Order: sequence, then C-alpha cells, then structure tokens
Amino acid sequence: MKEIKSKDNPLYKKLVALQSAAYARKNQLITVEGLRHTLDVLQSGHKPEYIFFCEDEKGAEACRQITVSLEEKGENLADMRFVRLSAPLFYRASVQKTPQGVIALVAYRMGQLEPFLESLGSEADASRLLILEAIQDPGNVGTLIRTADAFSLDGVILTDSCASVWNPKTVAASMGSLFHIPIIVGAGGVCPALNLLKQNGFEILAAGLEGEDLAAWSSFKPRLALMLGNEGSGLSAGALEEADRVLRIPMQGRAESLNVASAGAILLWELAGRWREGGSGMV
Repeated sequence: MKEIKSKDNPLYKKLVALQSAAYARKNQLITVEGLRHTLDVLQSGHKPEYIFFCEDEKGAEACRQITVSLEEKGENLADMRFVRLSAPLFYRASVQKTPQGVIALVAYRMGQLEPFLESLGSEADASRLLILEAIQDPGNVGTLIRTADAFSLDGVILTDSCASVWNPKTVAASMGSLFHIPIIVGAGGVCPALNLLKQNGFEILAAGLEGEDLAAWSSFKPRLALMLGNEGSGLSAGALEEADRVLRIPMQGRAESLNVASAGAILLWELAGRWREGGSGMV
C-alpha cells in the first residue's frame, strides 16, 4: 500500500483541496468519509479513484473490512488504489469532527434534466421528483436527498442556486444516498426546469406558508414533483407562479415555520401515504 507522510505530496494536496466545493465541482470529484459510506459506494458499483486510510486502529480496521468486502465480491484488489496517511495528515484532510479512518475519493457527475426526463418513459408512467430551489445549507440539501431516497423518489433536481452537491457537508448529510438516486442539475434557473417538467406531464406542488392545508389535499396523478425553497425566504415568486398547487403543513403551536429539511420529510411522508392510497405504486 502506498504511504503518504508529507503534506507536500501532490495527491495529498488534491485530497485536501477537495474540501472546497468549487474545486470538487471543477474536478468532478467528491470525498466520502466513513466505513459504512465507503462500503456503500463500492456496493453501488462505483469504483473510487483512491481510498485513503489513517495509520491508526480505525484505519486498519476499515482497511480490513473493505478488503474482505471486495474479496467477497470477487474484485481484483490489485485494481484498487489504497493509500495510507499518517494520522496528522488524515485528520487534516477529514471534515468530520470524529474521523472514522477512511476517506474515498470518487468521481461524481450530476445528470442533465432533458435526458433524465426521457429516461422516465411516457407521461403515463408514474414518477415522483423533489425540486430544491436556493437551499443554501449543504446539510439541508444532503438531508433532503437522503429523505427523497428513503421515500423511493425517482430523482432530485437542484437549481443552480442550491448548495453544491460537491460540498463535503452535502455528501456527509446525504449518508450515501447520492449513489442511490439520480441528482439532476436544473441549469438556467427553476422556471425553465418547471416548464420542462410540465411539458412532460408533471403536476408541480409547492411548499408554502400560504397554501392549502396538506391534510385536505389529494391527487392521483401519475407524475408529481414537490418543490421546496430557501430556508429564509421560501420559494421565489416565479416558482410559486409556475406551481399547480401550493401546500402548507398545518401547525397548531407557536412556531411559524419549520426547518426546510423537517418540512420536506413531513411533506414526503404525507404524500407517500396519499400515493399509496391512490394506487400509484409509490412505496
């Protein structure tokens, strides 16, 4: 196994630079931390560019378990690029408060909207999507991607103004779901994306404080897209204008609103129940 002990090593410099979302996006690379998430990457069919292990006990155990997993899959270990880092270097490269001894460097590319919609089939084919507009916190973006994955949605569309999917905090919050569900870039802003979705038979549901009560809503349309907006200001006026319906979560307490990730989980839970009742095949 290759060892790196100097912070001036070019490969190590690249690993540290990937803490910058802009650098990660430019190079189409993300870092995945932790044993479980690294195993998840491998099981999803992605081959990391490199897997970095800390020289401590956590790193040694992570290396052992990953090696066993690869051998069970019949993978050629000679094709894997394992790198051992000294503890100080590893801790500097990690973005976690408590590093777990392994970091995978993985090539990652977001999908484009038009080809993605074509892959969903005809307008008669059921499909559920989540649209995120101008959500700034990478933790919220990652959590919502994970929630969409949990409710078996077909994809998540991120507008240009959202926190970057290449941000290490987004990757960490997604808990591996980046590799389970298509993440689509809504280039050009939310309104062109919504128009394209409508052309492909989608009903657009927007989350808002002034909408109709979620408890009273029902729809059995085969294609639905739920749209969530910025943590402070919500959805833009243009996005709300394009929405077919605006839904609000009824609240009896003193809080005026919910964190967008919490609201998204509640909405998707409720909508999933309605879809099941409507026989849409939503799980």
